[in-house]
Amino acid sequence: MTETQKTLSIIGGGLAGIAAAEAACTRGYRVGLFERSGVLGGRGASLFEPTKKQWIDIGQHLILGCCTKILALNRRLGLENFFARSDIIPFATLKRQHWTLTASSFLPKRWQLLPSFLAMPVLPFCERLRTGLLLKKLGGETLPDITIAEWFKQHNVSQNALDAFWLPLILSSLSEMPEYAAAKAVQKVIREGFLTGREGMSIHIPTVPLRTIYHDAASKALAERDVSLHHYKRLRRLHWERNNDGDPPTITALEFSDGAFERSDHYILAIPPFQLWKVLEASDLTCCAEQLGLERFEPGAITTVHLWLDRPVLRSGRRCCALSGGIGQFLCAPHDVENYYTVVISAAHRLLESEMTTGGSADFANRILEQLRTTFDIPALQLLHSRTTTCFDAIFSPRPSIYVQRPESTGLFTNGAIAGDWTQTGFPATMEGAVRSGLTAANTVIESASEPAA
Repeated sequence: MTETQKTLSIIGGGLAGIAAAEAACTRGYRVGLFERSGVLGGRGASLFEPTKKQWIDIGQHLILGCCTKILALNRRLGLENFFARSDIIPFATLKRQHWTLTASSFLPKRWQLLPSFLAMPVLPFCERLRTGLLLKKLGGETLPDITIAEWFKQHNVSQNALDAFWLPLILSSLSEMPEYAAAKAVQKVIREGFLTGREGMSIHIPTVPLRTIYHDAASKALAERDVSLHHYKRLRRLHWERNNDGDPPTITALEFSDGAFERSDHYILAIPPFQLWKVLEASDLTCCAEQLGLERFEPGAITTVHLWLDRPVLRSGRRCCALSGGIGQFLCAPHDVENYYTVVISAAHRLLESEMTTGGSADFANRILEQLRTTFDIPALQLLHSRTTTCFDAIFSPRPSIYVQRPESTGLFTNGAIAGDWTQTGFPATMEGAVRSGLTAANTVIESASEPAA
């Protein structure tokens, strides 16, 4: 007699939900994926720019080679051809200093970036050497739960080194200021990126809108695996029953805002913390929200300035450049559209706090345009069109009090798990962290289901 196929309902069609669905259906589950909007991809979303008649991404998303789980997921879903790989990361400053971060193939992994690092012109040689030694120290030692700013103070890092090297690194990787970012979060970036050499620091840039990748193509790939996709399904509350005293509750059904119900053997809630709080509160499970400490999570914003220029800025064949000295930190040439560029302003909730509502798009665009004119010495560079987008909950602030104390995926329900880049993935709030959380949640649910009853 054939065993009845187990069912799994996943709430949230972001990268965590996509990863969980792919993992579960591969293990023989009948999976339903429920998304509150009309598209998959979560914060990896696109919007239509009517003036230029093209899709643009709300935020510029890049994948480093050290993000092994999302790269593997892309391969399994047939999405890898939508990305262009570069093994060179150019850097440029307002002082017109240009250099490239390139890995040497003749050295061990943890030393492959050393030659190009020592050649960077933004610091005197003695400071480069000292910064390199601090990178090695930061990557190796056991750190307390302090901010990276406190760690810098303990190690007498100069203001010059902070401004020229450390601040651009922390802003671009964590989208947070050093006085708020956990030292352990920076350490993770150093260990997984700088110290893994060529593969770890390769950069993968989308050549088409994220909508094409994580909605159109991903939806097709999941449907081919018999994942049932449901759009415009906003979760209202959970139906549950209490077990023995002290045991987590068991979910019995999902109730959606349209009045529909869904019943499965297992459930994964792959939604942001503030959405989960609302669902738990509506389900008379506020105690669970308090157990997770959802009130501790502070969202952080990333602003992307989209520019259509009258001429190229980057050298032919190059798709990106790290910037320093202005409000923009990273320049990209995505989507294979001529003279279309995006410039990322990370930690916008800090850097642009007083301008998030009063500063207009044109102001940001003009400031970025002036930064590019000076950085690349193109005084005649002209702006043809611009658009500014901001994702206000792009990341969670990786403060020391939350970074290492994030909730695990299990323990909240007997037959369910939670997922999202805000759960305990070991990574900051990144696409990689989201995918890892989805895989962990799916594997946990599957393994618990296969355990014999006590």
